[in-house]
Amino acid sequence: MKCPHCDSEQTVKNGTAKRQDQSVQQRYLCSTCGKRFNERTHTPMARLRTPATLVSAAINVRTEGLGVRATGRSFGKSHSTIIRWERRVAQQVNQWSPSAPEGADITLEGDEVYTRVNENLPPH
Repeated sequence: MKCPHCDSEQTVKNGTAKRQDQSVQQRYLCSTCGKRFNERTHTPMARLRTPATLVSAAINVRTEGLGVRATGRSFGKSHSTIIRWERRVAQQVNQWSPSAPEGADITLEGDEVYTRVNENLPPH
């Protein structure tokens, strides 16, 4: 495994840690810089105790249009937790989305999502 801190290939296994979902996470030690890390280091999932599958599923249903509070109720988490997960993923978008070519026009398309504010009426 490559060190996320110094990009060295000289790493060794350095114990394991048990996650909240009882799965085992391998830890590594870099022989070059001496820092410890795991496969989640420098990812949106870093330092989260929640299983990645749960976070991914919650974000997927949010992209399908389910509200923040409804998502929280469905997954047994607080709505503020769901928002924090979304912010973590949004901060990493530059690593996943390729840059536009120089001088190119970009067209973004999206589905409509209606949000009620003070009234229970559909948009006009």
